[in-house]
Amino acid sequence: MLTRARHPEWSLGLQLALSLAVTSAFAEPAPAGSKETHAETSAPLTPSSTESTSPPPSPTPSDPSPPNSGVTMPLAIDTSVAPVAVSEEIQIILELSLDVQGTVTNATVITGPEPLASEVQRQALAWKFRPAYRDGQPAPARIQFLVRFKPEPEPKAQPEAENTAESSKKAAPPPPSPSTEAMSEIIVIGRGEEPLGTRLTRAEVQNVAGAFGDPLRAVDVLPGVTPIATGLPLFFVRGAPPGNVGYFIDGIRVPLLYHGFLGPSVIHPAFIDDVTLHGGPMPAHVGRFAGASVEAGLAAPRQDFRAEASVRLFDAGAFVEAPFAKDRGYVMVGGRYSFTALLVSLLSPGVTAEYWDYQALAGYRFTKRDELRIFAFGAYDFFTGGTEVGGTEFHRIDARYRHEFDAKTNFYVAASTGRDRTRSSAGYLGDTMILSRARFEHDAKWGKLRVGGDVSVDNYDSMIDKTVPEPEVYEELFPPRTDVSGGLFVDTVFFPKGRIRVTPGVRVDIFSSLGEVLGAVDPRIFAEFYVSKRVKVTQGVGLAHQSPNFVPNVPGAQVGGLEGGLQESLQAESRLDVALPWEIKASLSGFINGTQRLSDPIGLNQTLSIDESSKGDRALGRAMGVELMLHRPLTRRFGGILSYTLMTSYRGYNNIGTVPGYDRPNMINLALTYDFGKHIRGSAKMSLAQGIPGRRTTEDGFVFDGSRSIPLFRVDLKLEKRWYLNESSYLGANIEVLNATYSPNVTRRTCNQDECIDQGTAPLILPSIGVELGWR
Repeated sequence: MLTRARHPEWSLGLQLALSLAVTSAFAEPAPAGSKETHAETSAPLTPSSTESTSPPPSPTPSDPSPPNSGVTMPLAIDTSVAPVAVSEEIQIILELSLDVQGTVTNATVITGPEPLASEVQRQALAWKFRPAYRDGQPAPARIQFLVRFKPEPEPKAQPEAENTAESSKKAAPPPPSPSTEAMSEIIVIGRGEEPLGTRLTRAEVQNVAGAFGDPLRAVDVLPGVTPIATGLPLFFVRGAPPGNVGYFIDGIRVPLLYHGFLGPSVIHPAFIDDVTLHGGPMPAHVGRFAGASVEAGLAAPRQDFRAEASVRLFDAGAFVEAPFAKDRGYVMVGGRYSFTALLVSLLSPGVTAEYWDYQALAGYRFTKRDELRIFAFGAYDFFTGGTEVGGTEFHRIDARYRHEFDAKTNFYVAASTGRDRTRSSAGYLGDTMILSRARFEHDAKWGKLRVGGDVSVDNYDSMIDKTVPEPEVYEELFPPRTDVSGGLFVDTVFFPKGRIRVTPGVRVDIFSSLGEVLGAVDPRIFAEFYVSKRVKVTQGVGLAHQSPNFVPNVPGAQVGGLEGGLQESLQAESRLDVALPWEIKASLSGFINGTQRLSDPIGLNQTLSIDESSKGDRALGRAMGVELMLHRPLTRRFGGILSYTLMTSYRGYNNIGTVPGYDRPNMINLALTYDFGKHIRGSAKMSLAQGIPGRRTTEDGFVFDGSRSIPLFRVDLKLEKRWYLNESSYLGANIEVLNATYSPNVTRRTCNQDECIDQGTAPLILPSIGVELGWR
């Protein structure tokens, strides 16, 4: 029988990144005049470009030229509507899709009585706008517009002596002209979606129960994402273990996305514009991760003052943006600080838990074509309890210079430095790093060329307490050293505006650790076929390599050396996207992947503990399955996301063939939102996943059989209300409950010949009450 000495000290350190409490934020459609950015709708699936093919309309004298950086919202030029006599005030809300010339390409009625709503919809197709701009270039946009019809004023009473015959001859006055005004739901579409990526915007995520307003917290609602336990920020993606999932914020690699256990994301939501999950073949610019990647895109500056402030049960947060130097520069500052240190110490004397984060982004446009931007951000978690002390932290400073050669060619180069560290009662692990990256893009009639690369130098250091049991285990896994890795990529988007769009690419990476150097070549190709305006078929296949790391979400904890070679994953996916009526987008995907020399002690052992043999444990991993996703924009009066995954996984090592320890063949997520009117919105999210398999011990190792634990199940709820103080400010309140069903979690199932014993976390229900104040 195989026996292994487990080390609970490191198990504690591993979970320090999962340790604290939770926060909430929210959003609600604003009244006319507000500038809040909201999510785009599921428009017809036709190819789109953010570059104009002809000059935009010339600005009028009262319409100043757009700035060369940041985002400029569309400006109405002609939104006239024919007058109609009505007996009471009627309001009609439309959603308009605008192209790069400011032309209305589609108009959809969101609310309003018929047949007047359809007539206004028809007239809106003739409206004209100055287009939206992102970084000085015209961009497509979607905007909500309010059309208000008012009744004719009551006529003044006439004197009785007046000649009624003469009065009757006077013509009735025409009905008053309807008014039109832009509403809050505006999105400027500046970043094109990569093939096979699944994207959510902050505007939508604000309405998802259980996400607490954080875009990064909504990843688990997407298909293919398998959680280990409720709220735990560790998940398998299409069978790939947590250690093989990379996290990037604006292209900057970060070790984790969330504060501790059940905590909010490590960056204020106002800094995040969208989050994209690449669960299968990844675009060529993503490298050195063999499973999946999560990319968060930064929100573009608005070139206007705006601010947010929130106070919740567990923390307070704030965000401010302000332009300077006549809109040539901008500053964005944000952060959060938790009250958990005070609350936990009051509820549990002798125990302390706290977290905080900070962000500062400043940019300046020296010329119309040159911009320098500096972005600093970081996060900190700390925990003490009895004799246990621990914490995690990371910090980044990134400087990026961007030059536009012309309207179709641009280049940027960036340099970063950072510090990661994890502390526990066993000591600490640290990483001081220098990162650099560059990217060149050129748009031509035949397509788009993208070339780039990145280099990382990581200086790992550690201090291990010699009094802990077997300190040599940690010293062997995480020795002090300097690792160097780097890569180059190139891909080309052929026929970006045609019915068939092909994106071949390749990246080359070098890995160096403890004197050993290995290289990898990863070809990738995607093909998109637009069958019609509403039907698209996408195929993708790619190769990915990664060093043998298996410790997820622990800053500074990268396994040293390249013993056993690189992990190598071959990934393929086919997807059918269909735009259905009622703004519903349906996606059906089939995927398969296989990974050689897979590092996955979590999946092989069904535990978060690691030991002296974890470094050498390698396996053959496979996964295949089908995913279904139905999505109606969550910013609508009624919106929702339904995702279902049917998947089978495999692990083969030594003489064993088995499913992984956290295999969940069936998973379903349902998120619904509804606007009750008067700026009151409710939402609910349900998650249901099949139970984990039972673990049995054999002479060769652990085998996981078909005896399943109880399913993973939870329901989250949220209710929010906003009061608009004027056209540019609001006050809001919300109540949010994570795991309102008070469901337990099974994280390990151990079986013998007679019975199976389930272990896990006790039922936990986490409420949140908060208020928020915003200025636009």
